Parts: sequence; structure tokens; C-alpha cells
Amino acid sequence: MSLIPEKPIVISPTLAATLGLEETVLLQVLQECLAHGDGVQSSGFTWVTVSGQKLLHLMPFWREEDIRRLCSSLHEKGLLLMGGGAFSAQQAFRFAFNEPAVAQAPIAANPAAPQPNIAHSAKTIGGSWQPSDDALRQLAQLGVTREFAQQQIPPFVAYWRERNVPRHSWESKYIKEVWRQWQQAQSQQHKRSKEVSVTGDWRPSPDAMNILIKQGGINANFIEDAIPEFILYWRDRGDISSTWASKFIQHVRRQWQFYTGMMEQDSMPRALPAQWQPKESVYDVLQMANIDRQFAQQVIPEFVLYWHENGTPYASWSTKFLQYVKRQWAYHNQSQSASGSHGKQGSNSEGRIRDRSIIDALSDRSWAS
Repeated sequence: MSLIPEKPIVISPTLAATLGLEETVLLQVLQECLAHGDGVQSSGFTWVTVSGQKLLHLMPFWREEDIRRLCSSLHEKGLLLMGGGAFSAQQAFRFAFNEPAVAQAPIAANPAAPQPNIAHSAKTIGGSWQPSDDALRQLAQLGVTREFAQQQIPPFVAYWRERNVPRHSWESKYIKEVWRQWQQAQSQQHKRSKEVSVTGDWRPSPDAMNILIKQGGINANFIEDAIPEFILYWRDRGDISSTWASKFIQHVRRQWQFYTGMMEQDSMPRALPAQWQPKESVYDVLQMANIDRQFAQQVIPEFVLYWHENGTPYASWSTKFLQYVKRQWAYHNQSQSASGSHGKQGSNSEGRIRDRSIIDALSDRSWAS
């Protein structure tokens, strides 16, 4: 009784030392499939199709993932071309050898016999190099469009010609590079699709409000006052972004620091003097909010007249004036937007800076609540 009930797999020790024992075993089995199968010539290679289950039967010492790993290893070494994707036991496996010597002659069982020049098949890329249709089909299976793949050929060839580096398989390198470029392009496209311009009805998200109010300790009415100026500034610039909430948080935090700083410097309640003028730091805050200095100076007389006659003492007239100007600026721009949308203004509306009475505007204490 024979101890070897089936045909043995004979391999070359030299080839095993060059490629690896497992890779050489798989290469020999695939060579047997090529020798006894019906090869189809395509793009200069002889392609053979064999069922995944048959390969598992020919190599019962390996599992499906082992064959898949070794096929990928031979593909990386530039020896094996794969059509139709990675090896799977549930579907046919289509392959071809990348070297004519391997495709045309069986691997010799005698170690002394001449062997294909596999270890020395690396070469630099040529100026007219083009990927095969099989490489483009593999990329298409990954979702890469043919147009995108072809656009990457000139820079790919130019890059590697400059470096003059030899490789076993330029197609394998090309597929990896195109796939990486495609993923980056898709990521950038997804990011751009979320970029929008800020609109007149924009509102900060609940998360942004929570960060500012609960975590930042910023007054809710202060935040509301900052929304119109924020919208006006970015709408005039015409920018698009996917992070408006983050920009708004930074904007409010910066203004809040100035605002609280002014309150700490001016803590003694007193009536407004007749010759009162805002501090220079007030104009700094208004400049951050993109409010004209001239606009702020225009409303000083009515602000001083009302509160001087009112006589109510406050700890910080600078902060009260700051909020008054910001509200007037918002009403002013809302009025302009409304007038523009109707195409005309009333006869008494030209030059107005608000749509409500001075008593209502100056008596507004909602910002301090």
C-alpha cells in the first residue's frame, strides 16, 4: 500500500528560498491548473478560471483565508494577476501569471533545472506605461470610475520615472495609489457637499447653545444679540463652511471676554454724566462684531440724553451702551433687508437706524436678565 495515495506537489527549494515556502506551493498548484486547464489569451497573458472549491480540494491543508492571503502575497510580488477580485471559495477564481516564462513553462520539479527569472524581474517604469484592462476592472470593482483612474496615469508615471525605482509589479502599485487618491477625493467631495453659506434665518445648534450657556456661563440674551451681527458679517463675505456653529462659539466667547472685562473694571453704580463717552474698549468689541465706529458714535447723543434725564444708576454704562449699539445695528440691518425685499421704503424711513422708538430701545434690559 502506498503511503502517498495521490499525486505529490513537487516544489523547487531555490524558488521556495526566494518566494517563501507557502507561496511556492501555491504557485506550483496554480501552474498545474494552468497546464491542465483551458487558458484564454487576453492582454498578452494566459488567463485560467478555476472554482474556489476545487482549489480548496487541491490544497486541503489550507483554509479559504490562507489561500486568499497567499494569492495577495504573490500579487504583491508581481507574479500573479487576479481578475474578478480576491480569492473566494464561493466563486470562480480567475488568474494569470505575470511573467511569460512562468505562464508558458511548468515549474521544474528538478532543482537543478533552469528556473524562471522570478527573483530578478523587477524593472523601472517606462514612459509609455499603461495599466491593463484587468487593472482598470479591479479598480471599477472598488467603485473607482474609469475616467478618474486614467487621469492618475500621467502623474503616476512621471513620479516613478523621476525616482527610477524598480518594482516587480507596477500595476499593483498603480491600483493601490489610485485607490488611495480615490478615497481622498471622495472624502473631500463629501466634506464640500456639507459646506453651505450662512442665511438670514441661521441659528446656532442646540449643542452650540449648550456649550456657550451651560459650559461657558454666557448670558443667553448676550448670545441672542450676537446672532444678527454674525449673520451679517459672514453673509456679506459670501463664504461657505460646514462649521458655522464652531465659528459662532469662537465669536461669542471672544466678545464675552471683552464684555465681562469691562464689567469688572466698572463696578460702582452711578448715574450717567451729561458728557459721558464710551471707553475705547467698547469700540474694540464693536470692531470684532464688524459694527462701524461711525454708526456707534451716531447713537451716543440719544443714549446719553435718555439715561441722563432718566437718572437710573448703573454699574457699567460701557456694557449697556455696547448692547444698545449691537441691538440698534441688528434692527438697522433688518430694516434694510426688509426694505430691499419690498423694493421701496416709506417716505419717512430714509436714514433711520431702527424700527422702534428710542424709549423702547433704551429701556430694553433683556440683555442683562
